[in-house]
Amino acid sequence: MIELTQDTRPDKDKPLEKPTELGLTPAWSYSALKTFEECAYRTYISKVKKVREESGPAAQRGTEIHQQAEDYVNGKIGDLPDTLLKFKNEFEILRRLYDEAKVELEGEWGFSIDWKPVAWFGKDTWARIKLDALVNQDETSARVIDYKTGKKFGNEISHGQQALLYAIGTFMRYPHLDYIQTEMWYLDKGETTIKSYTRDQAMIFMPGIHRRAIKMTTATRYDPTPSKTACRWCSYSKGDEPQCVWGVT
Repeated sequence: MIELTQDTRPDKDKPLEKPTELGLTPAWSYSALKTFEECAYRTYISKVKKVREESGPAAQRGTEIHQQAEDYVNGKIGDLPDTLLKFKNEFEILRRLYDEAKVELEGEWGFSIDWKPVAWFGKDTWARIKLDALVNQDETSARVIDYKTGKKFGNEISHGQQALLYAIGTFMRYPHLDYIQTEMWYLDKGETTIKSYTRDQAMIFMPGIHRRAIKMTTATRYDPTPSKTACRWCSYSKGDEPQCVWGVT
C-alpha cells in the first residue's frame, strides 16, 4: 500500500490553477461555495444582483449565541450564558487560555489565489475563512474550534469539509504548524466532532478544494437548480425578479 504524503502525492508538482481573469463572484468562503454548488442562481441574486437575503430565526439565534460565546471567552461578560452550559468546562478552559494569550477569537483570514495571507477585504482577496477560536497548543500544534447551533446528524459531510478547510487555512497562514485538531462544538446538544490532521494529510485535499473554488470565482453563468432541499432554506424561492421564479416547495 502506497502512503501518499505531501512529497509523494500525484499532483505535488502540478501548480494550482490561476486563471488570468475572474468572474462576477471573484471571492469565496465555505458557505458561499456551498450555496453556489447547491444553486448557482441563488449566488447570482445575492452576490451579483446584491439582493439582501433575509436571515431566518435559526440564523439570528446562531449569531446571538456566537456573540455570547465570544463575549464570555474574552471576559466582556462574567457569567456563562445558559445557552452555553452544555460546554461549561470547555468554555471555562477556553477563557483561561484566552487570558494566557493562547487563543485567537473570531479570526477573519483572507487569502490570495496563491493562498498567501492577505486582508479580509482587499484587492487580492480571493478566499475568506472565518473561525470562532484558534488555540495555540505549542510551537507546532493548534486547535481550531467552531461553534454550531444546528444539529450534528445529517451535516457530517458538510461540516467535515468545513473543518478540513479550516485546517488547510490554518496551515497556510501559520507555516510553523505541523498538526491541527478541528473541533465542532454542537452547543444545543452537547456533542462534538473532533478530527486531527497533519500538514501532509490536510494538504492532499487542497487541490480539490481549490478547483471547486475556481469554478465559482470564474463563473459567468449562474443557472438555477431548484430542488426541495435547496429551496427550503432559500429566501428567494418565491417571488418575481429580482427574486427567483423557479423555487419549489
